Amino acid sequence: MTQYLTLSFVPVAVGVLVGLLVGVGLFRFFRQRYRKAKRTRVEARGDWDEYEESFANRRASVRRDGVPVQVLLTSPSLRNGQSGGYVLDRSTGGLRVAVPAAIPAGTVLNVRAGNAPDTVPWVTILVRSCRDTGPHFELGCEFERTPPWNILLLFG
Repeated sequence: MTQYLTLSFVPVAVGVLVGLLVGVGLFRFFRQRYRKAKRTRVEARGDWDEYEESFANRRASVRRDGVPVQVLLTSPSLRNGQSGGYVLDRSTGGLRVAVPAAIPAGTVLNVRAGNAPDTVPWVTILVRSCRDTGPHFELGCEFERTPPWNILLLFG
């Protein structure tokens, strides 16, 4: 009886193994085909920066969308020394901020939520990217040091 039970599992085990191998093979085939099609579209447009960025965009912390929060930005490199903007999304690593004028990558800014009391300290951020989206510019910013949780919550 035990020999019958042992032999009856052999076809099932072989079937599962073959199914897994076929599944992995199909997954690799279609993934490679997708990447090749994406690369072809990028070559046709000539937009290599977007292609490279899509593979380099591996964040260590999760971004959270939410209601845009008004912020104040200060820096000696700004025309008036101070500007306003809105936080579009946030994470423990940084912010994506919409501003009316372009700010070059590499600029160090101080940011504070618009509704924060004067006792809340400014947070230092580094502009990593600036993209023109039409009505405004979107800044990809990284925190110099991750602020405490109570200050981070003020950004939404």
